[in-house]
Amino acid sequence: MSATGDAYWLGKKPPKRLGGMAEALSIASDLGFTLPALQDDQTNSFAADKSDDLIKVLKELTSVQRNIANLQVELQGRKDRIIARLQQPYSLDCIPVEAEYQKQFSELLLKAASDYGALTAAVADFQWSQNFRESPSVWGEMLRPIPAALASCTRFFEAMSAMRESFATLQQLRVGPISSAPMTPSDSSDGVNNSKFLTPPQWREGTTSSDDSTGEEREVLEGINQRRLSWPPSRAS
Repeated sequence: MSATGDAYWLGKKPPKRLGGMAEALSIASDLGFTLPALQDDQTNSFAADKSDDLIKVLKELTSVQRNIANLQVELQGRKDRIIARLQQPYSLDCIPVEAEYQKQFSELLLKAASDYGALTAAVADFQWSQNFRESPSVWGEMLRPIPAALASCTRFFEAMSAMRESFATLQQLRVGPISSAPMTPSDSSDGVNNSKFLTPPQWREGTTSSDDSTGEEREVLEGINQRRLSWPPSRAS
């Protein structure tokens, strides 16, 4: 029996080494075991592919769950920081306002923002008036020179206006009306340059017009002298 078996193995060529599962299946076939059909191999490979896809999906799901957990931790940390910040007392100067009056207070601030400059000046004046401890008599001494100074300024302005009108009148009397006769360019240029040397028509007409203009000039000068004498006013002792 053993000799027959040895002869069988000696007469048969050794199978080609395939390695792995293929070699195991070949050895099993040589030993008389039945091999699974090819369809079963295809089914197993399809199941293996499905398993690989499922593993990939599970890995992605695990990664998403890890990210969600990290976000939850970050969100909880931010909530804790916000709550701690709200529970801390105010570190800056502020005006405490009740919750029911916050809307009206906000509207008041918006309306007062446009008049902030005037409001600041008014507050400064109010503080100055509170800090001013002088008696009313001192106030009277400070305010008494103001009306006199205003009256003096008014009289000075009136005198200056009258003097300006007088000088304008003198200039008009000296230059006289401009002649409407046509002139050559040379004559016109000479007339422009020498207009201040023209003789007034009143003086060219005769002594009567000269006397009249002299009287008018005298009246104007007397008015100027009277205004000069009336300013500045003499202060009453």
